[in-house]
Amino acid sequence: MSDRSEEHPHLEELNNKLQNEINDRIKIENELQRKNHELQLILKTSRYINSSLDLNEVFQRLAETVMDHLKSYGCAIYLISDDKTKLLPQFVIDPDFVNEIMATPLDIDSSFTGKVVKAKKSMMFNDAGPNENGFQIPGTTEEEEERILAAPFIFKNEVLGAICLNKIGSFYSENDLNLLDTLANYVTTSIKNAQNYQNFQSEVIVRNSAEKAKEESDRKFRKLRSDVPVGVFRITPTGKFLSANPAMISMFGFSSEEELLSTPATELYTDKRNREMLLTLIKKENSVRDYEVELQKRDGEKIWCLLNVNSICDDVGNWLYQDGIITNITREKKATKTLAKAQIRLETILDNVPNIILYETGGAQEFVSSNINEMLGYPAEDFIGDSSKFFSLIHPDDKEYIDQKYTEWENTGKEGLLTSWFRVRRADGKYIWIEDRMLEITDKNNVKYHAGVNIDITNLKNAEEQLKESYSTLQRILEETVEGLVQAVEMRDPYTAGHQRRVADLASAIGTEMGFTEEKINGLKLAALVHDIGKINVPAEILSKPGRLTAPEFNLIKMHPQTGYDILKSIEFPWPIAEIVLQHQERYDGSAYPNGLKGKEIHLKARILAVADVMEAMSSHRPYRPSLGIDSALEEIEKNRNILYDPEIADICLTLFREKGYKFPKAPADLL
Repeated sequence: MSDRSEEHPHLEELNNKLQNEINDRIKIENELQRKNHELQLILKTSRYINSSLDLNEVFQRLAETVMDHLKSYGCAIYLISDDKTKLLPQFVIDPDFVNEIMATPLDIDSSFTGKVVKAKKSMMFNDAGPNENGFQIPGTTEEEEERILAAPFIFKNEVLGAICLNKIGSFYSENDLNLLDTLANYVTTSIKNAQNYQNFQSEVIVRNSAEKAKEESDRKFRKLRSDVPVGVFRITPTGKFLSANPAMISMFGFSSEEELLSTPATELYTDKRNREMLLTLIKKENSVRDYEVELQKRDGEKIWCLLNVNSICDDVGNWLYQDGIITNITREKKATKTLAKAQIRLETILDNVPNIILYETGGAQEFVSSNINEMLGYPAEDFIGDSSKFFSLIHPDDKEYIDQKYTEWENTGKEGLLTSWFRVRRADGKYIWIEDRMLEITDKNNVKYHAGVNIDITNLKNAEEQLKESYSTLQRILEETVEGLVQAVEMRDPYTAGHQRRVADLASAIGTEMGFTEEKINGLKLAALVHDIGKINVPAEILSKPGRLTAPEFNLIKMHPQTGYDILKSIEFPWPIAEIVLQHQERYDGSAYPNGLKGKEIHLKARILAVADVMEAMSSHRPYRPSLGIDSALEEIEKNRNILYDPEIADICLTLFREKGYKFPKAPADLL
């Protein structure tokens, strides 16, 4: 049996042709069905979107519709910026990055959506993954298979913005592109309508706000005009009042606004020429500021007033009326006169105060009292406006001191009084001593200036020098007296000659390490020089006895602090010398004599002498033993720190000898 196709080849050809026609018809029907579906979608979407004038709602409806039909996971809608360089995000649907996308405008020149706007046509980017031509929004994740579909909103050839869809995986098709482009075209009118409606709403709000603001402003002005404590008025060029506020009515003693309005302005002037002068001034500038004039109240009482007036003109420059503010300054005028009189009296008083110069500098005015002529021999006029004049008279050796004092004052914010003392050259070439007291003052206009006095203290300085000389003389007498006492003790006990001097030297070194002032060290040194003065009452044979002392002999020795106190207590030293001498044998733990004092009960200088006394005694020869040496003395101090000796003082003593190389000054016998 032969193949049918071979027997009837035309049948197979017919069959194939028929099959192709069927396939084409199916394709056409599918395409028609697809287009019909798209058309239905477009019409439905158009009606759906056009039914709203809320711009945000329009964007939301568009985004949800296209995402659903074009199988996209994300959608962003942008409007173009006023300068046409950026796309500003308006609405975003995204599973993860809504905030990031909404926060990031797109640059038209460097983004896929920007290309669509520039080209004014829809585009698809199925290679939008890592792509140097696109823009990755900060904070979002870069996807390898990212696809982008975008279409512009174009209204009358003007680009309003664009819509951008995103999907991952399958490509967008040409049909997808055409559908989005068609929807974007249809929706553009809705967007423009919504924008116009939004702008209209904004204008209505602004207009309503402006009207309300004007009403509120008018209300506030009326209230202000009514409540303001100064007079407010409106007047014609001929002098007829058109309105006046309560303050002005009260200021001039009228009972009502009507009564004031019926009174010509000229009747308020004590001198009618002042009214003419005011009008002349207004004609020049159409206004007058701070014009002082004497007026009169309804009952004839005169008052001083301050006028500020503006003229209101028509289009050709003719006066319509004048608005003005009037302030009663009668009290201020009287106060100014009183102040001027007081100023004259004050200057008269200041000019007649002997040996004192008063000055003001740095403000709007400068003042120097005229008695500077009597003090320095120069007229006050020489110094006003020339701050360098006075500085040039200051003694060269004192200028650095003055600069230093002023700098220190500035560093404190110029708080308090700056007081300094220096020499100033008189016109006759002689120098006098000045005490300068200066204060920074801030006036009511917030202007800072310096005010102060210069006092002639030459006589005081001379007296001070004489006092210093007297003090030096007394100091010399005191030192000679102490020297005599020291020699008296050394003559009684030749073996300890120089002991008190060496104790004084070590005590002074300890005091220096402790930060004592020179004055305190002098007191400490003096106490050390006389600390054994009480031994003058001990028989010489006991002081120089080579063997061990008996109990009665030692008791006699132990009396020397009390004896020294009794000798010194009646002498008026600048320091408590007698008390220090009395306590120099006391010990830190209270185990010594004469009163068993302990710790801080013992005077600080006495605690220093206790350490210095032991150090010198142990390291020196005595009738009853040879020198024990410095090392033994240091061991004694170290072993008994915080027991017999103040720990701080003991540590300073140890440091002086062991680290700082301190040595006792040589005794006279050592010099032989």
